[in-house]
Amino acid sequence: MVRHPLIDDVVGPALVVDSASSVVWLTDAFASLLRRASAAGRTVVLRTGPGAALTPALRHALGAHGAAWAVADHDGTLRDGRTGAAASGIEDFVHRGPELVGTPSPEHPVSSDSVRQISIDLTLRHHEGRAVDMGSAIEALCDTVGACPTRWGTAEPLTVPWDRWVVTQYAKHEAPAVSTSYAIGDGFSATMTAHLLDGVVIETMSAVLTVPEEHADPSLAPRMFDAVQRVADQVEPVFGVVMQRRGDADHLVRAVSHGEPSPLAVVVGPEAAEFLDRDGVWPPPRTSTTTFGTRGRHADDDAADGTDAGLIVRFEDGWEALEAFLDRIDEDRFLQLVGGAPLDPAHEDGHVGAPVSGGPGAA
Repeated sequence: MVRHPLIDDVVGPALVVDSASSVVWLTDAFASLLRRASAAGRTVVLRTGPGAALTPALRHALGAHGAAWAVADHDGTLRDGRTGAAASGIEDFVHRGPELVGTPSPEHPVSSDSVRQISIDLTLRHHEGRAVDMGSAIEALCDTVGACPTRWGTAEPLTVPWDRWVVTQYAKHEAPAVSTSYAIGDGFSATMTAHLLDGVVIETMSAVLTVPEEHADPSLAPRMFDAVQRVADQVEPVFGVVMQRRGDADHLVRAVSHGEPSPLAVVVGPEAAEFLDRDGVWPPPRTSTTTFGTRGRHADDDAADGTDAGLIVRFEDGWEALEAFLDRIDEDRFLQLVGGAPLDPAHEDGHVGAPVSGGPGAA
């Protein structure tokens, strides 16, 4: 097989791509390498200097294809650009990675200049009998903070003006295969996928929005959940996670630490709500729930069993409350409902599904 022109080195099963760029994009060539390597069971390792930044689209694509980001510091040591964990060599990203777990290297700095962001990972079902309209959920959520998409595409640079109809036509053209597209705007970045499952279009969106600092806009949370209700009027949410995090204002991904994100809420659609274990104390400790899809009722009300309504579950203390809620989920039935789309937040690890592994061979 002809060696891909982007490959600078081969270390065992790792295909190393060196970049001296200050910003690394998901070009058509890079996207083709990631697809070929994934199909051949090889690991792409992007190696950059410590000052490099990745675009959100490339960050997502690396995760989706099981690829790694190695940062070579000035003293010659390597670390994972995403987690900061030290690596003894490129081989670590094959045997331990592609995202290394461990104590961040001393060379992995804590960001001193970040902004408050909200990440939203949401899986939706477009049922038969309704017009498929990709991107409507993104627009509804973006409207809450005025950070709407302006450009989109399938590889970078993203130069096509944002148009929901065009995005939808692209997804239809790719069907029944999985389509992946990216969108950006001022204070906004997102990844969108779509695939067919038993005649139903499954859409996943993973969006990050820059929002005012905490307590600067007390009405933000109610507006955000009102937007979820508007989305539910058009398409069926299945499962979503809303997180608070810190990030760079330009939404580029740098080899720095922004601290751990904090879960704010999950969204459980009406169909998925049937798979929740409501025995014992309900709602789970340190959570509060409201319904959507059934007007004027709250899931805490004695009259509401919630089986015909979706739920918005808000967390009082972040991770502990999220874990308590996830213990109530029949995960296998959830995965069947969304055709393998993830339950976990996608923006932190880049995944939109299990990486595809093929047989041995060179990319």
